[in-house]
Amino acid sequence: MPKDIVVPSNIRSTARKAIDYNLSLPISRRAAYKDEGSKRVAGTGMRTARRLVSGRIDEQQVRLMAAWFARHGASDKEKEARRDKTSKASVAWALWGGSAAARWSAAKVRELDKKK
Repeated sequence: MPKDIVVPSNIRSTARKAIDYNLSLPISRRAAYKDEGSKRVAGTGMRTARRLVSGRIDEQQVRLMAAWFARHGASDKEKEARRDKTSKASVAWALWGGSAAARWSAAKVRELDKKK
């Protein structure tokens, strides 16, 4: 059975604040939402944020996070978009736990790989 990984409190806090802010926006301006048929539903970022807030995630989730940050963190275009803290890019970054989660998830993946 997979062992749960405890999410640091600062990352849980960042995700909680991002969820609250995102939900305060009109649905058309929210980050991490997608169209499914005629509805706008929560996407991967909102689901990830809710998992982070719960305080425990599994190995698959931490690996997904590390990959997401690697993909979105290095891009100059993404970095520029995140300068506006109200942009969808900035809110999405925070939903995934922010910069602290980027560092933490990368370190956690290295730790997991070392154990294998």
